Amino acid sequence: MRRMESDQCFVCGKDSEYGLHLDIQDGAGWSYCEWTVQPGYVGYKNVLHGGIIAAVLDDLMAHALYYKDIDVVTAHLALDYMEPIHVGDRVACRAEVIQIGEGRSIHVKATMKKNGRAAVEASAVMVKVDRGEFSEEE
Repeated sequence: MRRMESDQCFVCGKDSEYGLHLDIQDGAGWSYCEWTVQPGYVGYKNVLHGGIIAAVLDDLMAHALYYKDIDVVTAHLALDYMEPIHVGDRVACRAEVIQIGEGRSIHVKATMKKNGRAAVEASAVMVKVDRGEFSEEE
C-alpha cells in the first residue's frame, strides 16, 4: 500500500466489496486506467452515474501524484460532462499533474475517453496534507 491509499478504496481498492477494483497505472506525473462500464454503476437506465465518473477521475488525479510521495485531499473538483457513457462502453481514463505550487495546492486534470473522444474532462486542486490527519486509529 502506498501513501494514504486504502485497500477499501471504492475506485481502486482490492478489498472493497462493491468497488470498481480498477487497475490504475501511474508514473512521473500521470496515471491511467481502462475499464468496461458495468450495470451496477448506472444512474439513468444504462448510463454511467456522474458521481461514479467523478470518483474515478478524482482517484486518478491523486494517483498521478504518487511519484512525488505526497499525500493529498481534493479541495476543488470540476467536471465537464460532454457525452453519456453507457453500460458496456470501454473507457480510457488519464490524469496528469499540471502544476505543483510552492504552497499546499497542486493543479491536476483528467479525461475519460470513449471511442477515442473525450466524454468527460475534469480538473482539480489537490491540497497537501499530513497523513497523520487521516489515521484510522482513534
